Amino acid sequence: LTIDTSSDGIIGIGGFKTANKGQLTLTLPLSSGLGSETLQNVVVKHPFHRVRPPGTPASSTDFRIGHFALIDEMPKLFREVNVLYWAKALLGLVYNFIDHAVASTSDTPPFNIPCVCFVEAGLALSFFPGGGKPSSKTGMTRAVFLLEEVIDCGDDNHDFTKFIHNMDPNPLLYADDYGYNFALFLAFTQHVQYVKTGGLAFISDYQGNTGLLTDPQIMMDPSVSDGDDIFGEGNISKAVSEFEKCHVCNDFCKWPGFSLDTFEA
Repeated sequence: LTIDTSSDGIIGIGGFKTANKGQLTLTLPLSSGLGSETLQNVVVKHPFHRVRPPGTPASSTDFRIGHFALIDEMPKLFREVNVLYWAKALLGLVYNFIDHAVASTSDTPPFNIPCVCFVEAGLALSFFPGGGKPSSKTGMTRAVFLLEEVIDCGDDNHDFTKFIHNMDPNPLLYADDYGYNFALFLAFTQHVQYVKTGGLAFISDYQGNTGLLTDPQIMMDPSVSDGDDIFGEGNISKAVSEFEKCHVCNDFCKWPGFSLDTFEA
């Protein structure tokens, strides 16, 4: 794994992680997906915290990037991968629901069903090699990174987009914005997930493009884990308890073929 740490290699700095360009080559390449190509372009993500000068307010943009100790870093990234794993499952639940509903009715949906998935991802652990510093132990972990496939936004000016925020189960976009109809579909997926999990969980923070998504959050009712936060710092349990009050049903939700109860936000 090589990481471009130059200014040109920085893809972005989010709320919890930095993202850099990187290239991955596995000794034994996989048959497909992440790690199947030599020098495969990847996104390398690393958790960070903001270090501000004394007396600087938390809202200030005057900060430097600080890194966590490895013992704190590893649980954070393992949890990130776990969130992606469960987000894939919850999105798959929606497509299973759609396939079953469409197969069970003679009516054709009056809209196209977008085909979208979450990025392939994995953890890369760096170990101390033999013959290193006397104080280091061969084979011990020295760094960990989250690797994701690259989201190509192309040359059509359709930038990386946040479609739905974790504070609101409705599109962040205006009706004439790129991706608005797609964002409506994502809001519909939240509706399905909420219903099919018995009001316990749904995906939020939908972001990426109309083909690939990344960095999801899973909104979860505290009863799922006896109050423990198993899905990361972006989980807002209030979003679950108030979903029916806040979600605005759209044409996807209201199509009779899906037989969803509508919520009157």
